[in-house]
Amino acid sequence: MDEDWDEFYRRTKEFVDKIFYQIMKQFEEILEELDDNPDNMKVYGFNIEVGPDGIPKIYRFGDVKHSEEMYPVTHGDESEEMEPLIDVYDEGDTVKIIVELPGISEEDIDITPIDNKHILIETFKLGRRFRKVVELPTEVVANSIKTLYRNGVLEIVVKKKLLLKNTK
Repeated sequence: MDEDWDEFYRRTKEFVDKIFYQIMKQFEEILEELDDNPDNMKVYGFNIEVGPDGIPKIYRFGDVKHSEEMYPVTHGDESEEMEPLIDVYDEGDTVKIIVELPGISEEDIDITPIDNKHILIETFKLGRRFRKVVELPTEVVANSIKTLYRNGVLEIVVKKKLLLKNTK
């Protein structure tokens, strides 16, 4: 039994060491790029969510190149645009969306309702372009969008569309 745990520990350590090595290698590459051009800021990250089905989903954001072999991703794609980190909360009669937009001014942000379940958030300023279509958990009233922007964090609150129940 102890041999099983020893093997498990050894394999886990190998796996973590391999990931750590790859992260450090990529970090060194990023630092070299920044040394060559200090205005060339890079952003990359990921968010892990576990849905009601119990299956974790990994959403990446940002613009730093990464290895699909080391970091398989189930959603999103890499492009010239950066995808901001977004969290969506169902809060009773409203839906709240929190968007991280570092280094962007409030007047440079465009929020466009696409339909009753999707909102487009985009901005382009000083070489930074953020763009994301946000899928909402329920239908909303598109013209009820209220925003608050502070310290690079955008908060969007939109009212849910009232669905009338058929009572017979």
